[in-house]
Amino acid sequence: MTMRKMLAWGLLLTALSGGCAAVVGAGGGAREPEIVTARQVPLDRGRPEKAAVGPLRFLGGLEIVGGDRVGGLSGLWIDPAGERFVAVGDTGLVVDGRLWTDAAGRLAGVAEVRARPLPVEEGVSRRKRRTDAEDLTRLTDGSWLVSLERDHRILRYSAGDHGPEGTPTPIPLPPEAEDGPENGGLEALTRLPDGRLLVLEEGEDDGRQERRAWIADMAVPRSAADWQPLTYRAAPRYRPTGIAPLPDGGVLVLERRVSLLGGWSSRLVRVAPQQLMAGAVIEGEELARLESPLVNDNFEGIATRPGPAGETLVYLISDDNFSSLQRTYLLQFALDGPSS
Repeated sequence: MTMRKMLAWGLLLTALSGGCAAVVGAGGGAREPEIVTARQVPLDRGRPEKAAVGPLRFLGGLEIVGGDRVGGLSGLWIDPAGERFVAVGDTGLVVDGRLWTDAAGRLAGVAEVRARPLPVEEGVSRRKRRTDAEDLTRLTDGSWLVSLERDHRILRYSAGDHGPEGTPTPIPLPPEAEDGPENGGLEALTRLPDGRLLVLEEGEDDGRQERRAWIADMAVPRSAADWQPLTYRAAPRYRPTGIAPLPDGGVLVLERRVSLLGGWSSRLVRVAPQQLMAGAVIEGEELARLESPLVNDNFEGIATRPGPAGETLVYLISDDNFSSLQRTYLLQFALDGPSS
């Protein structure tokens, strides 16, 4: 491992907050400290008063700038109290930290942010094929499941307050999933409120609307036979990138599209609980789209938690691919209504 990568893996970020800058060092004196920031962003820069998209009320957004140290984030988890977050990245990264909200409950900043390598079965690996993490979910016993593509698998990690840690154990996959597209595998993963496990495959960028999915009647399948297939139907040219549970037993699915002319576009789709059964063809209800002129980028991670007034709070995170042309956004919305 190069010194540059070793320093990146060794980082400890502290005191990131909305509108503030923090000087961050990796220790050892081998390189200069780096400035990172988390600044607030509106839903619509041209209309800063805009406060909703569809039924989703905007409760604040942050642009997190971490130089070459934090980025590529694909999966997101928020604790039930909304005080902590954990994200995984497709470069084999785990990032966690605290969330700050203001008196009105709006997302205001992050703090105590840490980043470290995601260990795989053989330990810390430099091979992207082994560490391409796409989503994560936490089980009731505190352990974590992480889905990875390229070398397709789902890994179970022991309980850890700061996200997946320790030596993981693979859980059985549906046999078909092992032959998925290298860069379009198990992209979305969640534990349903009734304890079942649901995964969606991103699939190829081939224009097909139907994407493979599997559901298991338990949070940790014991064999490949515990999985049952179903089909998720996305909008034309969109692919699923994330999934999060709703209190009624349904889910919210995050879909993404990118084009040379239109740029990034994301859909939020609500799926009713009665659709989540073996053999079903799922086609949910579109709630909202994030695309220009609204804040938009490569949104891949979604998380939900209960709000103080019975609403569902929805969080999105974008994967900047460590590109100067993209951004890492963390957004918060509130979803009201009987299905929330």
